[in-house]
Amino acid sequence: MSKKTTIRTVNKKSIPGYSYITQAGGVEEYKLNFNGLRVLYFNRPNTGVVTTNITYLVGARDEKRGETGVAHMLEHMLFKPTTFDLAAGIKSGSAVEFERKTGCNLNANTWKDRTTYYFNYPVEYLNEALRIEAERMEGVVLTDEALKPEQGNVLSEFDMYNGEPGFVLAVQMVGVAFQSHPYGHETLGYREDIEDYTAAKLEVFYRDYYRPDNAVIMVIGDIDKETALTAIKKEFGDIKNPNTPIPRFAIREPKQEGIRRISIERPSSTNIVSIGFKHQGFPSEDWFVTSIMLEVLASGPESILQKLLVDTGKASSVESMIEPGSEVNLAFININLAPGQNHDEIEHLTLITIKELTNDLITPLVKKAKAHIVTSELYSRDSSSLIAGELTEYVSSGQWEIYGKTIELLEAVTVKKVRDCLTNSFIHSNLTIGHFIGK
Repeated sequence: MSKKTTIRTVNKKSIPGYSYITQAGGVEEYKLNFNGLRVLYFNRPNTGVVTTNITYLVGARDEKRGETGVAHMLEHMLFKPTTFDLAAGIKSGSAVEFERKTGCNLNANTWKDRTTYYFNYPVEYLNEALRIEAERMEGVVLTDEALKPEQGNVLSEFDMYNGEPGFVLAVQMVGVAFQSHPYGHETLGYREDIEDYTAAKLEVFYRDYYRPDNAVIMVIGDIDKETALTAIKKEFGDIKNPNTPIPRFAIREPKQEGIRRISIERPSSTNIVSIGFKHQGFPSEDWFVTSIMLEVLASGPESILQKLLVDTGKASSVESMIEPGSEVNLAFININLAPGQNHDEIEHLTLITIKELTNDLITPLVKKAKAHIVTSELYSRDSSSLIAGELTEYVSSGQWEIYGKTIELLEAVTVKKVRDCLTNSFIHSNLTIGHFIGK
C-alpha cells in the first residue's frame, strides 16, 4: 500500500527543481517537481563507486488475466535498442553497449510489486548511466519483430524453471492459496500467456506504468548530493507523465476456511512435502517475526526440522522461503523426502511437532536466529549495490523509511512473539499443502 507523505521545504536541503520530502537511516528523499519522479540519495564517501537503481512500482500483481508475466517480458525488452539508440546507429542497445565498453555491472529483475534496473560503476560514468535509464523510460521499441526473439528466450526460461519440481509445486500452491488476489500467479507468468504476447499488449502496459510519477531512482555511493540531483534533473527533468492515472487493482482475497491442497505427479526421483502458510506483508513487524520463526524451524543444523527430519534420515533437506511482498503472501517450508518416505506421514509428523513446540525448546533458537539475521542485515549494508538491492524491497512496499528501523524491529522480536506466530500460522484455515510425487 502507498503511504501519504507531506512535502515540505528545507532550506539547506533544497535543490533547484526539487522538493525535499524526508530522510531516514542516512537516506534522503526528494521529488522532482516537474513530473513527480522521486529520488533517494545516500552518500557513501571514499568508495569511488556509485549505484543507480530505478524501481518502477509495477510487477506481477498489476497484470490482467491472460497477460501474466507481461511485466517480466517488458523488463527483457528494455535491454533492446531504444528509439534514441536507433537514431544514433547503436544496434545492440545502449545498456548492453555500456556494459561492454566499461565493464560495469548492470542488470534488472521483476517481482510481484516492482520492476528494478540497476547500474554499478565508477563515479565518472554517472551521466551516461542516467541518460540510458531516462531513454529507456520513454523510448523502448515495441514491435512484434523486436518482441519475437525475446519471447522465445522467455519461453525457454519458463521451460527451464518448470522442469524443477520445487518451482512447479510452488507455482501450483500459490494458485490454490489465492483465489482472487494477483499474488496467486508466478512472476514469470503462465506459458500459454507468454505464447500469446503481442507488442500491442506490452505497449499498453509500458505506457501505463513506465512514467516518472511511478518510479523511484536511487543514487547511492561516492558522489555529492548536488551533483547527483542535478544530473538526474538534466536527464529526467523533461519527461512528461501520461494524462491517464496509473492503473491499480484493489482486490480483497476471499476468506479461507480450511486446508487447501495440491498434488503433482511426474516421472521423477524427487518427492517433496511443502507446507505453505499466509503471513503479513513486508516490512511489518509480523513479517520480521515470521522470518525469525522460519529460521528457528528450518535453517541450519540446530533448527527444529533439521533435527527432526534430516538427522533421522527421513528427509534429504529442509528449507524455508519468505518473500518481501507488500501484502499478505504465502511462505513455504519445503521438505525433500528421503527414499521410501511417505508424504502424508512426513506432513503429519511436521505439523504435530510444530504444534507441540515449547518455549524452553525455541528460546535458544530464537536468540541464535536473531543474531544470524541481524548479522546478515548489517552485512547487506556494506556496499552501495547491496544497499540498493535491499532498499528496493522497502521502496516497493511504499514504506522505504522503515529501512532505517530494520535492526530495531529485529531486536524487538521476543520468544512470545515467535510462539504466537507459530500458533497462528499453522492453523488449518491458514495452510496450503503441496505434495510433489515422483513416479
